[in-house]
Amino acid sequence: MKKTVLVISLFILALKGFSQQSSNSKLEKSINDVFESYAHYNRFIGNVLISKNDKIIYKKSFGYADIDKLKKNTKKSIFSIASVTKPLTAVGIMTLVDRDKLSLETPICTFFPNFIPDFSNKITVRHLLNHSSGMQANIGRIDDQGNGLMPGENPITLHELFEEFKDSKLKFEPGTGYEYNNFGYTLLAYIIENVSKQSYATYMEQAVFIPANMKNTAVNTFKKANNRAFPHIGLGLNTFEKLSYSIHPSWIKGAGNISSTSEDLYRFMTALENGTILKPESVDKIYSYTQPIGYNDTAYGLGWRIQNKTGEKWINHTGLLPGNTSIIGLLPENDIKIVILSNATTTDLITEDEFQGKSQFVDGEIIDNVIAVLQGKSPMLLPIAAINKGQNTADFSRSYKLDGMHSLVLTKEGDMYSIETSGEEPWSVFTYQFSRNAEENNKASEAALFFAKAMSTQNFEGLANYGNDDMKGFLGSDEGVNQLKGMWEYFVKQAGVFKSYNIYKVDGNEGPKKVHVRFHFQKEDVGFVLGINAVNKIQGMFMDEDIKTNSIKTVKLIPVSENEFFINGHQNGGMQDLKITVLDKKLILSDGSTKFKAEVINP
Repeated sequence: MKKTVLVISLFILALKGFSQQSSNSKLEKSINDVFESYAHYNRFIGNVLISKNDKIIYKKSFGYADIDKLKKNTKKSIFSIASVTKPLTAVGIMTLVDRDKLSLETPICTFFPNFIPDFSNKITVRHLLNHSSGMQANIGRIDDQGNGLMPGENPITLHELFEEFKDSKLKFEPGTGYEYNNFGYTLLAYIIENVSKQSYATYMEQAVFIPANMKNTAVNTFKKANNRAFPHIGLGLNTFEKLSYSIHPSWIKGAGNISSTSEDLYRFMTALENGTILKPESVDKIYSYTQPIGYNDTAYGLGWRIQNKTGEKWINHTGLLPGNTSIIGLLPENDIKIVILSNATTTDLITEDEFQGKSQFVDGEIIDNVIAVLQGKSPMLLPIAAINKGQNTADFSRSYKLDGMHSLVLTKEGDMYSIETSGEEPWSVFTYQFSRNAEENNKASEAALFFAKAMSTQNFEGLANYGNDDMKGFLGSDEGVNQLKGMWEYFVKQAGVFKSYNIYKVDGNEGPKKVHVRFHFQKEDVGFVLGINAVNKIQGMFMDEDIKTNSIKTVKLIPVSENEFFINGHQNGGMQDLKITVLDKKLILSDGSTKFKAEVINP
């Protein structure tokens, strides 16, 4: 009897093990589908490592470490991790706190008495760690007032940086606001040197890398040069190109000058979790000594970004440098760790200013899809062509009318389809959402159209009547009108002759509305969003960042089923992806979640 019970128990355990293995296999496949769909369109190359309950459930390499030598990425590839350096630097600082050699409340004037002496006594180590210092001085980011420096290829010393920033002031009182600041982390690296009496590289090796068993991680260099994943440009385009431009590490010391592998960064997060590097109370401070960022309940801790992903805490940090992007993160509720390292961006991020698309997909689409899979949800996969050559026999060649001014012509040549725009004004399939007329016969549209006419004619008489109490003072004053005139002068200088305007979107059915106005110029378009209150008065206005310009009239369609087609927007000037669905007597153009119907012309 006892033997029978034992056999049954072992059988049940075997079933549970099989069930768990089957579940992990499905999860691994779903994760792989995400990366394969992006790799299919050259939108991802690099290394991925994901663990659950301290067991690696997905590990894979994609693309080339060196396109010139056709050398592929492997699990041993070493990447520049860009700003993922910051969590490591923060831990380096916290090891000094653990050893009572430093306090988070120590003012930085202790170490840099001649740097902005009127303000440095107010800025503490903690402020540097959670980007709440308020310093104008910054590297890699230049604000609207021109504060900050862009990094260069030649080395720079701390003294030279202090000279560049000697006239800097505070943008806000330390600890009262948030602004991401790379220079703050460079100062933290120099604080580590000041306190430890060692170089930043040596101290990080001894205090962080060795205890965490990070054998392939280094500062300013690659421990095994043969395993380096070189930076590339061309992400999402047809071909990759090895990037020749490089930023000297002295510009981003402590902020972005560490190289590592996916396995080493996994070991780092594990060591942090297990108390190998820091005391448990110090680890708690890393995640709890936060500064609110100001949107979506997101906060920045001591080297980590604390977010919420559909109800689950997401502790992470991202990195971006020319030719490199990265992310590491934890979903602590389900004991999940994620490392994604990529050695490609779309452009070099510095000299290219015309490309409208995304510089990378890791921090955004890819990580959101991966987390969706891990949470048991369906990801939004990029469609992979489902019809092989010679199988696409259907012929949908005909013209379709979207509205009175915009039509589409579908053409088939062999197995390939293309679509061309047609209408009174030149337009692109990517900009239909901006080009179409969405104005409504109501007072909100009336106010927006009066504003559009005033801007385009530069005659602002009567515009103040359309403003609420706050805006009347601006729209009716010489100062306000001169600001609008100055903006228009800049638009004409940059974009050429003005041609026309339209309202392309109205948000809100009752009460306050947002009305989106698009101004069409010779070279590019400019957008405004007007806030219209419940009594149809303008209560605010700001530039519309969603506006894109594209002059491509004919685009290639990628068949994904017999009557569905994918348009790769990224390869067409960095535009959004589109989908075309052809039905019996109509065509549906899908632009994100918005669908536009077009009827057949003379079927």
